[in-house]
Amino acid sequence: MTVKPVLEVIQTPLDRTFRIYAHDYPFVYSGWHHHPEYELHLIRRSRGHFYVGTYAGEFGPGNLVMTGPNLPHMWVSDADERDADGCIVGRDLVLQLSAGFAERCVAAFSDCCGLTGLLEASRAGIEFSSEAAAEAARLMEALLATAGLERMAVFFTLLKTLEEDRERTSLSLMGADHECAQPKRLERILAYIAENFNRPDLSCREIAEDEGMGLPAFSRLFERHVRCTCIEYINHLRIYKACQLLMETDDAITPISLEVGYDTLSTFNRNFRRLIGKTPSAFRAERRSGATAAAKSLRPPGAAGRVACIAESTSQGRGRSPLASIRPGAVPLFPYPA
Repeated sequence: MTVKPVLEVIQTPLDRTFRIYAHDYPFVYSGWHHHPEYELHLIRRSRGHFYVGTYAGEFGPGNLVMTGPNLPHMWVSDADERDADGCIVGRDLVLQLSAGFAERCVAAFSDCCGLTGLLEASRAGIEFSSEAAAEAARLMEALLATAGLERMAVFFTLLKTLEEDRERTSLSLMGADHECAQPKRLERILAYIAENFNRPDLSCREIAEDEGMGLPAFSRLFERHVRCTCIEYINHLRIYKACQLLMETDDAITPISLEVGYDTLSTFNRNFRRLIGKTPSAFRAERRSGATAAAKSLRPPGAAGRVACIAESTSQGRGRSPLASIRPGAVPLFPYPA
């Protein structure tokens, strides 16, 4: 069983263009994974829970999310949504593009300057509004059937639709009150954590030393842009991977706790209950019973009146309340001062 996020190796030369494809579920990369490319991910059918960085929420048909480089993510469909073979045919439609291609678009075409804000916001993970998602889904389907200049015209129309969505929601990283001064360094840090978070001996000091930073400076950089401590980020990745294993395997809880990076069962149970709001066994039983109430199953204890997602990106309006972008059914997991 693979526990840490799989590094998706994309063969298409994305430095020159972009890649769009549909796939079934399960898929080789439908589990907890990351990659250096930007990704736009559309759910065509099924319901379940999705995880992006430190965020957990519920998804249904039409769910559209954009993720930035090396931000771990996965979508886990409920068991009762699958066919007799345990499959959901054509569940996902995925578009991927490299940072190099995106940067060249911005550099070559002045009209693409708005793309910079969209790309920066995607480092936090973005969920788009239902209206924008519906139009984007139509354009993504069209991309599958076009070529040449028509394909590029549809691609840029898609980017325009995403950039103009003022109801989009930031999911995980980076607040709206500042821009990241060291985005490449942050990408390297997140990639290092993604590759190693299931190691029980992983420490924030080790990650800082890998970047040639002192622990205080590393902690300030991390907390400023990820809006939580390094160890809390690691705990989220471990617990979300445990959620996947509890939903998709019959493995016992103790082996799962060891495989996601906890060397003691009591620590695993404590963090699972703190972040998910119930014990691992109760979570597994509820998911297998067909329960789909995300607001009930994923809200942490005592979170009423205090949960909020990270503030929206600067392009969506500085100074808006972090609570303003929470939509029904979404379950951000970070407490925000009342």
